[in-house]
Amino acid sequence: MYKSGNAQVIAQLDDVLVKREKTQYNIFEPRKAVNSVAFESNTYSGTCEYKNIDFTFIFSGEELRLVPPLDKRDTILTNWILTPLEKGVYTRGNPLTMDEPYLTGKCNETGTTFVFITKQGGRIGSQNSVLFIPIIAYIRCRCARDSIARMSFTSPVINCIHPVNQGFGYAMDVDSFNETGVFTVTTQSFDDTTTEPQIFMVDNVRVSVRFSISRKLSVKLNEPPIALSSSMLFEFAPTNDYRLIYRLWFIAKQFLQYLCYRRNILLPEVVLSAPANDDKYEEFATMYVLNEAGDDESSTLKSGRYIQQKYLAGNEGKILSDIASGMLYLRHLPQTYQSGRTIDAARFIMITAAFEWEYKRNFPDGVPKKEARLKAEAAVTDEIDERIESSTGKKRDIYKFLKRLVKSDSLESEIIHTGDVIDDIIGVFGKHLYHLNGEELKYPEMGKRLSSQRNHYAHGDLDQEFIGLSLLDLMYMEYVVYAIQLNYYGIDEKNIRRAINELFHLNYAIT
Repeated sequence: MYKSGNAQVIAQLDDVLVKREKTQYNIFEPRKAVNSVAFESNTYSGTCEYKNIDFTFIFSGEELRLVPPLDKRDTILTNWILTPLEKGVYTRGNPLTMDEPYLTGKCNETGTTFVFITKQGGRIGSQNSVLFIPIIAYIRCRCARDSIARMSFTSPVINCIHPVNQGFGYAMDVDSFNETGVFTVTTQSFDDTTTEPQIFMVDNVRVSVRFSISRKLSVKLNEPPIALSSSMLFEFAPTNDYRLIYRLWFIAKQFLQYLCYRRNILLPEVVLSAPANDDKYEEFATMYVLNEAGDDESSTLKSGRYIQQKYLAGNEGKILSDIASGMLYLRHLPQTYQSGRTIDAARFIMITAAFEWEYKRNFPDGVPKKEARLKAEAAVTDEIDERIESSTGKKRDIYKFLKRLVKSDSLESEIIHTGDVIDDIIGVFGKHLYHLNGEELKYPEMGKRLSSQRNHYAHGDLDQEFIGLSLLDLMYMEYVVYAIQLNYYGIDEKNIRRAINELFHLNYAIT
């Protein structure tokens, strides 16, 4: 018997997962503790202009302080920070807020430029006349360049999504190797390890995305002779819009979160390049993002829980465009892989909300209806229209509300319709999941259970008995959401199966 309440929900999900895990593969390894990013401990100083005043900046890698010149301290204290009540009497005025998108400083120690990307609208702290500026990221330039035209992202996650091992090959004679230890490693060409650029739009700015593998050679004793790493590259027309640069970083992180089905993707820095001759780029700066914390989750990556780029090839730009515009639903992503195994009421609702959002994108005309149903809806709508015209006040508002309900589709009917469409793509996963738990996948029953339990949570019906099998339905719903999202972008059915199979580690052999 299943009772309402989060504890029972969590326990049931664990039972389902453990049963599936034991049948197919080992229990998940424990997740490593989340690590915060350690920024540079050096303190830098220099000059920084703000509101036509040349301040001295002091920056520790986390906190930016602006110290005014001696002749401006009284002005800042009495005109910016304090409000005069009468001559010689002041009170603290309204809080200062940051109105500039970024500030630029010339560093004394390095002689190079620092760009501080501020938290616009954030409160500026003060102590006497010293200002404490809220910032979200900073750019440290190694040399002076006029603009940025490329961003290069690297991380263990990207090494997996665009597998770094495709960047080399090796040859060896086994008998000879056993005696001499000699074998040959050959790196693949740039063309063979670089994907075709795909275009996406961000605030009317045209951006291309591609993946590549870089090579590094070294003769140092404490470094490997050859080091390969995968990169995700964003390229665009040269710009000094640093706010756009930060926005592109955020979009890149969301893209990686989507491919890994977890939010704790660690992306603390990005290399910035300026345009150079012959359509090439020159690295000249690095952007560091403050308060960027996460976990590479090496055990999760080791088990292959991510979607590889090759399954999306040719569609990366479409996905990134929808992320930039907020059209791809990402609010249901769990914070970590481990937290994704726990279901409470909020997560239950968010996963079903993700399905409903993506259903409307895939099927804008709604659930197909028979002619008799369409005629009945039209007749009822006409009757309600007459009531609306003849009513006023609250009654009129109620009739308008009822009119919207006439043609709306229920969650149950949307699930049934989706099952008819995607069962050939991923139905094998669902059938096996239900079979492992002694059940049978039936979309009408799945829709009824999910709809009822979602409504219990949404309407606060905590006295209702919890529908135990709805947890199994919700697990399959996670696969369904990815299936209809990837299907929306026109990805091949076999690649959809491969992507879901690897992301959720379903352990199928797909040829």
